[in-house]
Amino acid sequence: MCARYTLAKKEKDLLKAYQVKLPSPFEPNYNLSPTQEGLVITADKHNLAQKMHFGLVPYWAENIKLDFSTLNARSEGALTTKTYAPLLTHHKTCLVLADGFYEWDKKETDRLLPYRFELKSRELFAFAGLWSQWKHKFSEEVYRSFTIMTTVANQTVGKVHDPKFRMPVILDKHEEQMWLSKDLSVTELLTLCNPYPDEDMVSFKVSTAVNATTKNKINRR
Repeated sequence: MCARYTLAKKEKDLLKAYQVKLPSPFEPNYNLSPTQEGLVITADKHNLAQKMHFGLVPYWAENIKLDFSTLNARSEGALTTKTYAPLLTHHKTCLVLADGFYEWDKKETDRLLPYRFELKSRELFAFAGLWSQWKHKFSEEVYRSFTIMTTVANQTVGKVHDPKFRMPVILDKHEEQMWLSKDLSVTELLTLCNPYPDEDMVSFKVSTAVNATTKNKINRR
């Protein structure tokens, strides 16, 4: 799964990697947590990075209270769910921009021990995501939010918990364009939801300070 990630690179690095218009002001986030705003690029607007809330609120929900089960969408069953099937069918796909993510290991002690995961070859990358727009039936208030697709864990991520653990779907550069394509069928889109190659990932233990949901402090080795 993926419940915390980071987008802490400078604005110039984001522009170089994704040639999109960024919202102003752009603020880096070293610990992006549920309900906070992340940056996504949607299939509808390839040239624009938009702020949306982490944790999907379905368009049919009664209110914007987050159900934490919608932080992530299991790719294998997404097409059979009331929440995600319409989004896939109507190509509400998005790239969730990131430069790392955290997972927690509880095997060694009773404490939650955080690990950070990054890519060796790319400082910035994208998770496969789905997004939704909720609108208040009376006030016309709009709330846009997203979920991160998950797949079975590779060895790098799986060793933190166990081989049955999940990991976010990380797309390579070619797959990013495919995930945003409206020409692909839903079945073709879901074939992109695979574990990322172990040889291009690195993980390391970080400070337990990451357990607190602050966005202003980086957590490294």
